[in-house]
Amino acid sequence: MNYENYRTISGKEDYFNSWEPKSLKNLTEQLKNTIYKKYLLKCAVFQRDNFECQNELCTTIESPLTMHHVKWKKNGGTDIERNCVTLCYSCHKAFHRGKRVLTFKTNGSLPKHFSGKTFSINKYSAIDWKKIKKEMKVLRKNFREEHHLSLTKEQITFLLSWLESVLDYDSWD
Repeated sequence: MNYENYRTISGKEDYFNSWEPKSLKNLTEQLKNTIYKKYLLKCAVFQRDNFECQNELCTTIESPLTMHHVKWKKNGGTDIERNCVTLCYSCHKAFHRGKRVLTFKTNGSLPKHFSGKTFSINKYSAIDWKKIKKEMKVLRKNFREEHHLSLTKEQITFLLSWLESVLDYDSWD
């Protein structure tokens, strides 16, 4: 793969000049700033990691490189260099699917808080809500049948009148 656009950092204007004019048409200045900031981060991370997958257990040869957030953004991770690492697409995808562990290299360029560490995802915690809903429906039905909770309107009226007669509040004094 060719990563020339990440080997040397382009200025913001030069970076966007390389884009198709159609794709720039709807970009606001704020969005351009966000995109350029992400480009700068990717340049820094790829260069730091020498354009190689940082998973020691990687066996993939020709897979495109991606940038992985060690502390995920949904868990409060940020777009900073010390939270990102270069992974090949195969390792990155397999990790997020819970099919591969990541053991980061100890080459000295990675931040110390994850250099040489192993990370894995426990996919057993995924909850099948449809299955739970179906099981709960069966349990509720069985409970009603076991406890005879299918009362008619007449039965409910009778029970309420009986309770009213039994609970004579005036005699409680």
